[in-house]
Amino acid sequence: MTQNQTRLLNLDILRLASALLVVIYHYGFRMEATGEGGGTGFPEFSPVAIWLDSGLLIFFAISGYVITLSAEGRTAFDFAVGRVARLWPTFILCATATAIVLYSWPIPGLPTPTVKQWLAHLVINARALGQPFLDGAYWTIAYEVMFYGWVFVFIALGWLKKHWQVIVVSWLVLSVANELRIDSEVLRKLFITEYSGYFIFGMTLYKLRQGRSAGAFLILAASILWATATPFIIEPKFYELYGIHRSTGGLALIGPTAVACVALCVMLPTLPIRPAIATGIGGLTYPLYLLHQHIGYATFARFGADHDRWLVGAILVASLLFASWLIAAFFEPSARRFIGNLARRAAAITPHRAKSQAQTP
Repeated sequence: MTQNQTRLLNLDILRLASALLVVIYHYGFRMEATGEGGGTGFPEFSPVAIWLDSGLLIFFAISGYVITLSAEGRTAFDFAVGRVARLWPTFILCATATAIVLYSWPIPGLPTPTVKQWLAHLVINARALGQPFLDGAYWTIAYEVMFYGWVFVFIALGWLKKHWQVIVVSWLVLSVANELRIDSEVLRKLFITEYSGYFIFGMTLYKLRQGRSAGAFLILAASILWATATPFIIEPKFYELYGIHRSTGGLALIGPTAVACVALCVMLPTLPIRPAIATGIGGLTYPLYLLHQHIGYATFARFGADHDRWLVGAILVASLLFASWLIAAFFEPSARRFIGNLARRAAAITPHRAKSQAQTP
């Protein structure tokens, strides 16, 4: 097993840990704060859970590292096929399951799902088609897709390998300018300017593992500074939604802690765990993340008031983990093979594909 593969096993474990942090944030803090759980909550967790939205920041940094690794030596076509096969089938399956649950068990304050809303999720970013997300966690998936889109563009142009430093420095400069001066929502969505520090940190960390340079270290330092600033930049939205001010000291720790978790997983030796188990643990992350929020709220709103909330919560989390395992173990491999085979057949009848392969160094 190579060093990169070993370190990816550490990241697999961190991915699930980060997903569980987000689950605790939603069930332990947000659900009670917004009333989306029908009055059920876990105030015992609230003082800690209020900080655990940091799990999504860890996700973004992991994505920067893993996607840069995934793009290495691949054509734009192969990269796109890999990403579509990885994301789209599971997203549609989980969105469908969420729509069915929400239609059967409505959440207080949320509209009942419609066919039009579900259809908009076929492009993943339903908001781009004027429809609300079926689950509140989906906005981060839309940002991930945007990041993948830019990586695809730069692979196609041949810039990612040769000019990655120019790309990420330009991205950092644009992000700082937009968040501190321009304040364009279009730029914010298109270039993920609020959270770019985490993606850039992951990308640069991977490049440093391949070869050290003064420029890469400077970019890494700049990305950490911007990642540290991010919680302060997005905090007004947090206050607007919940009416709660979080401490300055806590906000100052979120960014550095998130990137440090990723850096440690990459640099330290692998944990003493079998590769198959670590990979299986990582595989639970994506479906769990997609399923947990609104299905969880609907479950607590339906059963939490009449039954022990701890028992409901335990059964819910166990059920979500089991469903995630079923999806990761049985559905995802078949869906990936199907999309991969479909893409290869399409490529075989496309002369342009053959030409691009011949031109690939």
